[in-house]
Amino acid sequence: MSFIWAIITGFVLSIVLKTGWGFILGLFIGPMLYQAFCNKLTEQKTKANPELYLTVVFEVLGHLSKAKGVVTQDDINLASQFMDRLQLDRNSRKLAQDSFNRGKASDYPLRSRLAELYAQYRYRRNVLNIFCEQLIQAALVDGILDEKEQQILFIVAEEFNIPRQQMAIYVQMMMGSYHFRQNGYHNQQNQRGQYQHGNHYGGYQGRSTQTDLQNAYKILGIDSSAEISEIKRAYRKLMNEHHPDKLVSKGLPKEMLEAAKKRAQEIQAAYDLIKSARGFK
Repeated sequence: MSFIWAIITGFVLSIVLKTGWGFILGLFIGPMLYQAFCNKLTEQKTKANPELYLTVVFEVLGHLSKAKGVVTQDDINLASQFMDRLQLDRNSRKLAQDSFNRGKASDYPLRSRLAELYAQYRYRRNVLNIFCEQLIQAALVDGILDEKEQQILFIVAEEFNIPRQQMAIYVQMMMGSYHFRQNGYHNQQNQRGQYQHGNHYGGYQGRSTQTDLQNAYKILGIDSSAEISEIKRAYRKLMNEHHPDKLVSKGLPKEMLEAAKKRAQEIQAAYDLIKSARGFK
């Protein structure tokens, strides 16, 4: 079937471009269009499972806590803080607590549970990316990500077919996000009422330091030497991935939506800070 798509695409492009090179180009593009069509069709047929998503997030969080040895009261408090940040209702909080406790078990089937989640969301890559971000964010509540925790995150990457290098980038992005919040800019913007206006995210207008700027680049997942076009491309990509309506339609649990919105606010603040420093619109 992909061969037929290649022929049809090549034929159309040769007419549009009025050159034989259009046909050759179509032979490459056609199969990719076919694969994208099949993925979209499969996504529509595969039902998302928001409860499974929420359950596995907290199971893996419990497993992360256990990886350091003994789960301390501090670990439990940190998990509770994460639940507070998600503004979970009583039933969702009970589900999260039970899931956290299951994840602490020494025989917790990490890979099989991740595989189960991947089977539900494999054609909803944005949601899996959000899963990774939120997991890292939860692990970074204390500002520390030790070697054993990183090993578990790389197992998550393997089961989700995410390149190890990409997971490392996610870690750096969330580290930048953590330090950005620690410097108080999130709270400053909320207090000034400049973060969100209706359905739009407001600009960054606070004082900044070189450290803040470096964290802003990390949040966008780019280097400080990035060209303006690359900065804009990274920003648009991240904002599209964190769009609330799109995430809900793809099966993100409503309990995770507020965290996704706050992440979008941080992305916007980071971008505005970089724009101000680099002097572009």
